[in-house]
Amino acid sequence: MGKLTEQDFKKSLSSGTFSSVYLIYGEEKYLVKYYTGRLCEKVAGKKPSDFDYVKMPAETDLQDIAAACEQFPLFSQYKCVTVSDYRFDEMPEKDFRLLMRFCEELTLPSVLIFTMPTLVRDPKKTAKLQKFADAVQKYGTVLELPKRGELALERQLVSWAEKNNGCELSLPNAARIIGLCGTYMTTLHNELSKLCAYANGGEITEAIIRQLVAKNAEVRVFALSDCIMSNDYNGAYRQLYGLFEQNEKPEIILSVLSSVFIDMYRTKVAAESGKTISELAADFKYGKREFLLKNASKRASRYSTTVLRRMLDVILMADQELKSKPSDRQILLETLLAKLLLEARKQ
Repeated sequence: MGKLTEQDFKKSLSSGTFSSVYLIYGEEKYLVKYYTGRLCEKVAGKKPSDFDYVKMPAETDLQDIAAACEQFPLFSQYKCVTVSDYRFDEMPEKDFRLLMRFCEELTLPSVLIFTMPTLVRDPKKTAKLQKFADAVQKYGTVLELPKRGELALERQLVSWAEKNNGCELSLPNAARIIGLCGTYMTTLHNELSKLCAYANGGEITEAIIRQLVAKNAEVRVFALSDCIMSNDYNGAYRQLYGLFEQNEKPEIILSVLSSVFIDMYRTKVAAESGKTISELAADFKYGKREFLLKNASKRASRYSTTVLRRMLDVILMADQELKSKPSDRQILLETLLAKLLLEARKQ
């Protein structure tokens, strides 16, 4: 089918005509997940058997992918195999050539779908992914999903509110939501769901938006720290990926997270020394931001000074790595979060 636009891809789904190989990727992760789901449902059905529908992670060996594709479907017309976030750029050249040859020779009823729902890579900066995309256009289907413009997003928010939740949302208020949340559709969809639940079928007003929508990275990082201190693994990673989707810089995320844990450590040590929050705020010149220390004191209440000190050591090492060596910064923050959650769990 070649490289399709979003509209052409919708038409191809309606036609029921499938390629043997797909590559679905792009900057807009919400749409990547959405159209991957739509395609899988069309190929394998709404409730496919585990034999006819196989999901594989990024680290899957090429031989395992080939083995899954070579098995014939049992209860469906097609065998659907999806591989998420495959690391094309990390493959040895020999394996990459084998993958290219295998995909070119693959035929129906096997449908192999490479999808990039989380770790979006820019194909212009990744030679092997670009080479794979160019090849798939010749014998399969490629769907690239860039971020939508703000006007299109405003209309999408209005449509979601009306069709899915029975709520009324004006275009100016849709623009306000985008202004507060950013332009990533996953974040917008989550925020709109929250607003619709609050509006309960009525109008989503400016007042409701300002009351409920998280306004900046600092608010999300505070929520992230709450999840860490509550041992809420899923919540912590949801908050972190929300920050990624808002396109927040890793340096900013780490800086705010550091300040939150420093505040917790200070309040813990101050309490052990017999000092009040007000005295601590005066010593470190918090001024009108004394409330940060009060909140930090509540977060730190369940944890010992030793654990908080270890958490600060973990953050310090991450900060040094972020500033000293080139690396995937999102992975660095994901690893940091895992280490902090492990320290919290030890307590």
